[in-house]
Amino acid sequence: MKANKLVVAGLSLALSLSMVACNNKENTTDNNTNTTTEQNTADTTNNATNDYVERYSRFYGDNIGDLSMYSIYETPDTITEYYKTNTYPGNEKYVEELRAAYKDSRDKIQKFVNELKNDAKTEDEKIASMNEKLIAEGEKTISNIDARLKNLDNLPKDIYSKTQDDFIRAVDEATKVKNETKSDFRNLLDEMNKALGINPNAQANPGTMSNTNKNRNIDTTK
Repeated sequence: MKANKLVVAGLSLALSLSMVACNNKENTTDNNTNTTTEQNTADTTNNATNDYVERYSRFYGDNIGDLSMYSIYETPDTITEYYKTNTYPGNEKYVEELRAAYKDSRDKIQKFVNELKNDAKTEDEKIASMNEKLIAEGEKTISNIDARLKNLDNLPKDIYSKTQDDFIRAVDEATKVKNETKSDFRNLLDEMNKALGINPNAQANPGTMSNTNKNRNIDTTK
């Protein structure tokens, strides 16, 4: 009788151990599956964000990066300072060069905005929101440039007889636009560059920007 009880007890213990082993195996499998799923989700998110970074960087480098050459036209003071060491082309030629700078700026910003609209997609909510704001401010800036161009085409004839410095200031005054959003657009560009961890001042190759976040696993929740 005792022997039978020992056998039954032994079988029960063996069965219990086997069940624990099976449960542990199942739990391990489930944990591995969950870990794999979470990792795959994270990889997908990171890849999507990385794709946006690469596209945005290329769009910026191809279009916005070149506009720094027109910084001399920001204010009458920057223009006057520039012509202290460069030959002033004359009033009429100055207007032609200014018009060309406006048109080139408008066209490049328009291309940049179009590319953000059509080819820069991300599932990151913060970056997506910033992308939409950048598009909106870019379109306002384009509208402002068009208004400046229109004003430039309708300059008063009598101002062409003014001296260099007076003419530059007269042109600036005549082409001013109310509620100009140039600074907002620039600030948003700076914010986006910072959020993506890229440095537009350290271009490794033409048309690209240096990415200071080498892992590119960008945390946009901060």
